[in-house]
Amino acid sequence: MIDMESNTTLVQCYPAHEAFPDGQGPFPAVIVAHDRFGLNPHVRGVANRLANAGFYALAPSLYALPTSVADVAPDFMRPARAVHYGYDDEEPARDAAAALSDERAEAILAQAVKYAISRAKVRAPGGVGVLGFSMGARLVFLAACRSPEEVRACAAFYGKGIAGFSSPPHGRPAPLDLAGNLRASLLLFYGELDTTVSRRERDAIRERLSALGKDFRMEVLHGAGGDFFLEERDTYRIHASKIAWEETLALFRRCL
Repeated sequence: MIDMESNTTLVQCYPAHEAFPDGQGPFPAVIVAHDRFGLNPHVRGVANRLANAGFYALAPSLYALPTSVADVAPDFMRPARAVHYGYDDEEPARDAAAALSDERAEAILAQAVKYAISRAKVRAPGGVGVLGFSMGARLVFLAACRSPEEVRACAAFYGKGIAGFSSPPHGRPAPLDLAGNLRASLLLFYGELDTTVSRRERDAIRERLSALGKDFRMEVLHGAGGDFFLEERDTYRIHASKIAWEETLALFRRCL
């Protein structure tokens, strides 16, 4: 775990898990965005797997306060929610995800990109890849739209709300509305049995990206539902996970 310094005057540092291969590098970089359960051992393990595959990986906590605030804030101002949740804590995890604003998530992910490309071990001129799960999948799609110069490749696993049909509350704009800005190559993975993302939403994403002429591929994986990549849950599907992981690595190797 490290702190990503975001402002040398305010000394705001956001916590993140950093992983990189052995050797001098430089290595291509990937930013990992966690799901509703936060920066837990599973997400840190994904970053470590990327490092084992030859990538510099950085997984920021989207729920944590910057250390400059957390260290000085009185108790009543500190967040009541945890930085991550157990898989049995579905309701508080969903509440935390719903409370996370796009603006805050975008700022943290942008800081992660800035921090990563400043590292000596990172091959900065090639841009970065982004990888997100569930809530994080929507956010990395949004990051690719907001930062087309920096984000060269995007892999989104079972992203909900990209087209806006199943978007969280608070009137957040649909990331798909910003897809005209995309320059990144995209991979989108969905489970065929995932009832939280409708076929109508998947079709809208496919039609919009096709109409814009974007470089993308959508995989709807047979026999898989939502959270099929989570090894710790009974939703895990080994075949779907293997396909998605191998294609994600291939995307990052091609683009970064």
